[in-house]
Amino acid sequence: MTARTAAGWVESGGYDAGRVCLGLADEPLDRPEALVRFLRVSGVVPAGTRLRGLDRRWLGPFRELRDCVAELVAAHLEGRPARPAALELLNALAAASAPPAPRAVRTRSGLLVRTLSGEPDCRALLATVARDAVDLLTDPAARALLRRCEGPGCRRCYLDTSRGGRRRWCSSEACGNRARVARHRAAHPRPGRRQPETRPPDLRQNETRLDTRHDTRLDTRHDTRLDTRQNEIRQSEIRQD
Repeated sequence: MTARTAAGWVESGGYDAGRVCLGLADEPLDRPEALVRFLRVSGVVPAGTRLRGLDRRWLGPFRELRDCVAELVAAHLEGRPARPAALELLNALAAASAPPAPRAVRTRSGLLVRTLSGEPDCRALLATVARDAVDLLTDPAARALLRRCEGPGCRRCYLDTSRGGRRRWCSSEACGNRARVARHRAAHPRPGRRQPETRPPDLRQNETRLDTRHDTRLDTRHDTRLDTRQNEIRQSEIRQD
C-alpha cells in the first residue's frame, strides 16, 4: 500500500495497515459495494476501474482470503503454527493469473494516471491480494514490523513503521482516542461521583472485626454496671425492711 492509498484509506474510514492484505483482514465484506470500495481505495485497482462483473458471488472467495490472511498473521504474532489449509489456500489463490497490465495514461490536464489495460476478473484480483500476503509473510524485515492493536477487543493488525517502533494503536482517532479518554477519566473523576474503596479488603475486614469486638466490650461493661445497680437496690430494700 503506497502512502497515497494509505492516506485515502484512512480518510475513507479505514486505518493505515501498511499492506493491502492486512487491510482486507479487517473488512466485513457484507455487500458488493464494500468490496468495490476496498479494491479502489486500497489501490488494488485504479480509482476509475470498471468492475462490472463484481457481484455477491465475489464475496465468498474474498472472505476466504480474508480469513486465511488473518489466520496466518495471527499464527505469526502468537508464535504458533498456522493451520495447513490456510497456507494451501493462500498459495493456490496467489497462483492465479494476475490482473491486466497497468498503463500510464495522460489526462486532459496533462497529468499521468494509472489505469489497467482491461477489466480484471475475480480470480485476478484475489491473486493480487494473495501475492501481497505471500510477500509480507516471507519477508523477515516486514514480519518483524507486524503488530496487533492494543485496544481492548481490537483485532486489527498493521506494520509498525513509526519512529522507534512505538505505535500501539490501529488508529489514533479510534482505539488511541478511546485509551486517552479512559486515562483522563481515571485521573480526573467527576465531582460527586462515588469513588471505589481503595483500602485493601483484608484491612476493611480487620476494621469490621475490631468494631465488633469494641461493641461487644461496651455491651459487657453496660450489663455489668446494670447488674451492680440492681444489687444495690435489693440491699437497700432489705435494710429498710
